[in-house]
Amino acid sequence: MLEKLTYKPGERDMVVLFHEFKAWFEKDNHYEALTSTLVDYGVRYGDSSMSRTVSLPAAIAARLILDGKIPQRGVLRPVHPEIYNPVLDELADLNIVCKDERTSY
Repeated sequence: MLEKLTYKPGERDMVVLFHEFKAWFEKDNHYEALTSTLVDYGVRYGDSSMSRTVSLPAAIAARLILDGKIPQRGVLRPVHPEIYNPVLDELADLNIVCKDERTSY
């Protein structure tokens, strides 16, 4: 299996992430759908997409903590804008971007 699944020199992987949320807003009497899509490719002769999309957010967050830019302490989920916004901004600089689309109907 290892021989069959090993990347050859110059081959690269691809990560695809797709989230879809649907909600009914009774107050306004409408549905909304939100989709978030990420497609990322590994770097030829470099890092895989899987390693980049896993390690870079953690490394960026660790640097933000060490630089004192994340004031919270302890084990945290990344649901606070002061945590996820700077991480997403820096990932965008590295061409790792989630594209969001909202549809009302």
